[in-house]
Amino acid sequence: MNMAKQAVKKGAGIKSFSVQDFKKNLLGEEQAKSADKELEWILMPKAFQTALNLPGLAKSRINLIRGWSDVGKSTLKNLAVASAMKSNILAIIFETEGNFDFQYAKDCGMDITPVYGKVEELDEATGEIVEKDGIVDWTGDYFLFTNKGICDFCGDNDYSTGTKKKTKRKTPVIEDIGYIINTFIDMQEEGKLPKDLFFVWDSVGSISSWKTLQSKVGNPMFDAASISAVFKPIAARISSTKEVGTPYSNTMLIINKIWTDNMNSVGGAVSIENAGGKQLGGFLTRLGIHVGGVAKSGVKKLKATVKGIEYQYGTVSKIAVYKNHLPTPFNLTYSGTICCVHNGIISEDELDEYKKKELPNILKKMKELNPCLEDVSENDITFSEEGEVED
Repeated sequence: MNMAKQAVKKGAGIKSFSVQDFKKNLLGEEQAKSADKELEWILMPKAFQTALNLPGLAKSRINLIRGWSDVGKSTLKNLAVASAMKSNILAIIFETEGNFDFQYAKDCGMDITPVYGKVEELDEATGEIVEKDGIVDWTGDYFLFTNKGICDFCGDNDYSTGTKKKTKRKTPVIEDIGYIINTFIDMQEEGKLPKDLFFVWDSVGSISSWKTLQSKVGNPMFDAASISAVFKPIAARISSTKEVGTPYSNTMLIINKIWTDNMNSVGGAVSIENAGGKQLGGFLTRLGIHVGGVAKSGVKKLKATVKGIEYQYGTVSKIAVYKNHLPTPFNLTYSGTICCVHNGIISEDELDEYKKKELPNILKKMKELNPCLEDVSENDITFSEEGEVED
């Protein structure tokens, strides 16, 4: 008896297989998720948003602000920290340049309070040390690591052997910054620190590496290698907090010194390099912002003058996005200008209104600095601008 051959479907008898189920079984429900959280921001003032068409600094990423001295980098840093504090984000600040201005930080919105007590001061008339009332501390929900504070915390670390020394260094190194950041993230992951974290370092280029310190020979290549080794894993830890299912969002802001590489400038164009090498300022940064000019600071100084005495009450700087690896639709680059004043930044359009409002304070400040101006009035003040905002 002839029997017709029965068609057999491809795959018949093979149990159906779900890649999604396999992924969840292998990685777990949360780790199997591959989406990122909706992009969140550490909000910045209106002048910043208008100039760059961005709400602020990107959370769960490394942000970098670079430029020459006196162009507004520290002002932007203070505003970012103030915004983070208002959002219940814990700011951990590394001030390795040694010039943190507490009063200016407070004027920019940082929620900090002075603590008064007795301080010793040299009486220049008598040459004696005298006691007087003064500020002995500033309190608030933040951490500030100065060079001394860094060494007090981990100056006994020996990064060659991974051991602790009996004495503590007086000089901080790049590896210390990484050690402290990792310590805070570890405490967060262990449930001891249930808060979003905002790490701020002002600034790269102000301290050297462990290897440079031990060799007693300044070598930029040692420092660049140190930054690469220290911050690659930190960048990964920070970036991982942007993923769905992670309970916290950690962010970092780098304030970066710059220098011009004249040897590699082509066709007259200035080549800008970030202090500390290309890793942190280039490859690991997701949002990079340049303040001021390229070849020089390129700011316009805002001055008030009375009886020939000048007082600089602000500056106007160009601000531009030079690197943007943010998700759509925020992955565009814009530029504009900002005015840095006593309590933050404003736009040039707001400058006339600012002068009217702040005229009494400007005069008061000028009188404090120059007692000979005691009899002058607000009508005696003239305003002027010096220099040009340059690219």
